[in-house]
Amino acid sequence: MDIIKEGKALGTAISRAVSALKSMQDRVHMLVVSSMWHYYEHGDSTYLTKLAAGVTKCDGVRKERLIGYITESCGLNWDQKNGRFKKAKDSTFTKGSEGNPDFPLDRLSAERWYEFESGDEVPAWLLKKVLRQANKAISNNSDDAKLQVVDAWAEYEALQTTMKEVGLGRPALEEVA
Repeated sequence: MDIIKEGKALGTAISRAVSALKSMQDRVHMLVVSSMWHYYEHGDSTYLTKLAAGVTKCDGVRKERLIGYITESCGLNWDQKNGRFKKAKDSTFTKGSEGNPDFPLDRLSAERWYEFESGDEVPAWLLKKVLRQANKAISNNSDDAKLQVVDAWAEYEALQTTMKEVGLGRPALEEVA
């Protein structure tokens, strides 16, 4: 490794590196949208998986933003164990799907995967997925379902109260009155 000792040269090198990083983010976004188009046209998420799996190998990249953005935009599910996207039953992103006749290029071009908000709290797409999985496990009447429901009931009520307060913009107690 060479150390840049002269200040002006160091400043120039930093400017070039930052510019290259910004350009690379936009190049990845172009590849994301192109892979979404392929999925839209053919129902094949191979390229989305290849891109996400490759990016997840890069240290320092906000992997959860890319995966969350693709999941939310395409209605896909990320299989963490196998490191791939799987088509969701209720996906409306593929060509000819009801209510989605055209590829949303304008919207996808304007959005940026690296600006996708995931934060420290549970992102909306993941919360929906977790709730869907919990509902499915309970409805399938797994052996432990009854015990799980009893153990989690207080947390469920707290979640319900919070969702009402946040979603409806008013305290849940007003609803009772």
